[in-house]
Amino acid sequence: MTIYDFFKEKALYIVCHTLVTILTVLIIWILNPVGGQALSVFIGTLYVICVSIPLVFEYRQKKSFYENIIHIFNSLDKKNLIAEMVEPPSFREGIILYDIIRGSNKAMIEEINKYKYMSEEYREYIELWVHEIKTPISSSKLIAQNHKNNITDSIYEELEKVEGLVEQVLFYSRSNNVEKDYIIKGIDLKGLCFTVLKKNSKLFIQNAIKVTIDNLEGNAFSDSKWLEFILTQILTNSVKYSNKPNGEVKISSKIMENSIVLSIKDNGSGIKESEIPRIFDKGFTGTNGRKNERSTGMGLYICKKLCDKLGLAIMADSKYGEGTEVSIIFPKGSMTDVR
Repeated sequence: MTIYDFFKEKALYIVCHTLVTILTVLIIWILNPVGGQALSVFIGTLYVICVSIPLVFEYRQKKSFYENIIHIFNSLDKKNLIAEMVEPPSFREGIILYDIIRGSNKAMIEEINKYKYMSEEYREYIELWVHEIKTPISSSKLIAQNHKNNITDSIYEELEKVEGLVEQVLFYSRSNNVEKDYIIKGIDLKGLCFTVLKKNSKLFIQNAIKVTIDNLEGNAFSDSKWLEFILTQILTNSVKYSNKPNGEVKISSKIMENSIVLSIKDNGSGIKESEIPRIFDKGFTGTNGRKNERSTGMGLYICKKLCDKLGLAIMADSKYGEGTEVSIIFPKGSMTDVR
């Protein structure tokens, strides 16, 4: 609060007291024309001082309170904590504002908790649904395997796609609470990649995709289950947008001074340069996705979200029509380096 704003707010008060002062001085002067001049000046000065002291005190109170609120609000990362940080003021207007802020904050917290409970309830339902639907999917796959022919092979292939989408739903529902379901331990990147390739071997065989392992080495700390999902999503994308006649996926790693970089490179359709910054955005499908009806724009978004939660970096480089390279960067340090 500036002194100009304060005086503007008190304009009517100041004008009224100024008029009273002038009238008082004039009346004393008129009633006592001989010795009233000195008396009127004394009384007028005394009146002005008595009126000014409360104004100065009030201005200092309000200025200190409002500047403190603004400073605390600007310095907070979580603005909703303002009510807990501000000290109760000593003047009535400030007390009313303070009570309103605290009441509003309390109502907001209650509203957030309501939606948080609803979100948690929905997440639990989704996890239960995924758990329940896995049983009929597994049973259907077993029936298809036990009655092999061209039709059941096609059904089995579609069931695997359904299973992959169900798995994506499960990981997405848990992505906000990764810290409740992870085990950080040393991981051999080569072993991890071979495990993922083995699980998805049929996908590569059916699409005639050649997989090349080149200089794949290094160990890092992370959660193997979440990493398997991330790699599966990246490899599935490589197959989905592969160059069918001679599709190839190359997996390699590079040990840097402060990190280990795991790269998955394909020779598929690639991504337009203007679209690369957006490929990790939620729901973004891009030019290639619009050509593919199965694209949801969720796979890489979930990968990015999980990498952020696990303290990893993920980035992509691509040339349209030539291929795409996705890299996962594992930081190295005294707490994360595994020898």
